[in-house]
Amino acid sequence: GSLRKDPSQVTEKLNALNVWAGIPYLISISIGLFLFNAYRKKALYKYDLKHKGRKMTLSVFFILLAFLGFSQVFSSVMTQVIERMFETIGLHSPTPDLGDTIERSWTMLLYGFFGPITEEFFFRGAGLRGLERYGKIFAIVMTAILFGLFHANFDQLFFASIIGLGFGYIAFEYNIWWAIFYHIFNNFVISQGLHYVAYHVDEGLANWLQIGVLAIGSIVMIVVLATKWPAIKANKPQPGVFQRALASFWFWFFVLFTILMSIVPYVIPIFQMANFKG
Repeated sequence: GSLRKDPSQVTEKLNALNVWAGIPYLISISIGLFLFNAYRKKALYKYDLKHKGRKMTLSVFFILLAFLGFSQVFSSVMTQVIERMFETIGLHSPTPDLGDTIERSWTMLLYGFFGPITEEFFFRGAGLRGLERYGKIFAIVMTAILFGLFHANFDQLFFASIIGLGFGYIAFEYNIWWAIFYHIFNNFVISQGLHYVAYHVDEGLANWLQIGVLAIGSIVMIVVLATKWPAIKANKPQPGVFQRALASFWFWFFVLFTILMSIVPYVIPIFQMANFKG
């Protein structure tokens, strides 16, 4: 076919499909919200989204921003480690740079605005409150793990899981609307800011900026964990609840499914190249 004669057409067709890439995502998460709302007996909109905690302070506001920056840089390092491991066996990540994709298409609204809102409703609204009866720590950790797996790619697995811990804490201690704000701020401002630094700033300076963000974020996280550790221990989950969750068939089905979906993009180029050569 024509694609074999001109491989560049594959890229053009994939770029054209990017316009519709978010439609299945929006449909699936809307269905999930509907089912969760039915499971929660309409508590999602009557209680989960109306819960209010403490008032946000300026110091906490900036601590959480430092946490987002730390999560971005740390997960970037972990992703590079995974990619180097795959490259040793001949698998290369075909994933396009999300920052560049966001700059060029309607996905700015999808990933920067609609995505954070629907994901927070789903995970920190219905999901977090649904698991709250087993303990706050369990609810935060489990929804963070599921949030990371939900993205179904290694580029975001670590990052989504880490920030999921932060968003869960924010939703519990303050309210879900602050979690939505930080999620949108991360996708619109921090992610795009780091993308700009990576591609438009001198490499040496960019490396020092990333090291600085990682160092500051690490210090902030250590201090916060040290001061909050008694409160964390006081909110320990019910005995055996993590063991029961990890023994669940559906949990491991979801884990294996998302890992498979994460590996598939690394394998597809191999078959594409074989098809071109054929």
